[in-house]
Amino acid sequence: MEKEIKHDGFAKDIKAKDMSCQSCGATMKYSPERQKLFCENCQSCKDIVFEMVVKKRLWEMRDKGLESTTDWANEVKNLKCPNCGAGVVLNKLEYTKNCPYCDTSLVGQEKCVDAIAPDGIIPFMFSDEDASLKYRTGIKKKFFAPNAFKKAPPVENIKGIYVPSFSFDAKTTSKYVGRLAEDSSYTDSKGRRRTSTSYQNISGTYSSELKDVIVESSSKIDQSQMTDILPFDMSKIVKFDQGFIMGYTVEQYENTAEQCKMISVKIMEQQIKSQILSQYSYDRVISFSMDTLYMDEKYMYYLLPIYKCDYKYKDKTYTTIMNGQTGKVGGGYPKSVLKILLVVLGIIALVAGIFALFMALE
Repeated sequence: MEKEIKHDGFAKDIKAKDMSCQSCGATMKYSPERQKLFCENCQSCKDIVFEMVVKKRLWEMRDKGLESTTDWANEVKNLKCPNCGAGVVLNKLEYTKNCPYCDTSLVGQEKCVDAIAPDGIIPFMFSDEDASLKYRTGIKKKFFAPNAFKKAPPVENIKGIYVPSFSFDAKTTSKYVGRLAEDSSYTDSKGRRRTSTSYQNISGTYSSELKDVIVESSSKIDQSQMTDILPFDMSKIVKFDQGFIMGYTVEQYENTAEQCKMISVKIMEQQIKSQILSQYSYDRVISFSMDTLYMDEKYMYYLLPIYKCDYKYKDKTYTTIMNGQTGKVGGGYPKSVLKILLVVLGIIALVAGIFALFMALE
């Protein structure tokens, strides 16, 4: 069984044979600013009609969900990089490509075992040129980045990559118990400031509906890096089509749906805990435990657009990724030791000042 989320749109499946320019025969590429296939040789365009139908599969039917598809297997080649182990997808018109992570040539390399078609894709929303500008702007907003680095961040090696990801939905019911502490200050009869702590025991049942919990399945980009560039606008997911990946690198997924599901449960548990605790007034959590029942679980396999920037700064290698839909820049950039030290000293001075004030009132 499948559940469909429908939006306005029309269906059109563009196969690899349809991606050659009708005017000059050159291979066309997807142009984010035009949202069309574009021929760099003669400037011709070809429409891609977006199909805004995304199928979310029932988790209990997963054995029938992620099956190799004949069309996908015939249209792509799934190769394994012999140097770094990344899985890379080549479309039918590509005979060679370099690995986006280590730049090793993938000509004649061994194929990956499977050939599973994505359910959906979020297309890139801006070009490589705009990506350079957005990267510079994003880095300038990073407080801890060195000032010299902010003035001239490297943008020469930005690559657009579609990263494999799974998303998970679930309706949940949680039974929980816990103990919370809340501090309050008062002045005693001698004019001294005192702090008292009150405690409350909490328990109850909490129901929640969680949607689009994203878990990356890249061999080279970890979950924390992906979290740094969230959110993606999931309403912009379209049904996967070969046209969207023309001119871009696609990474084959590394972790299985079951492995990603385990990570999604941990993320959901943190979200549920935060939702429960937001109902109460407290300063500290003394203890908390919950037991959660998951129902109506669904999942989807799709591709997310990211730009990856590799560079060296003061003899150290860094990798920063950027959301290819929103332009949000993640972590992985150089940090100024001086700025970090100043912030730490500022915090220490603030705490010391508060303590001195408290002692003066004693």
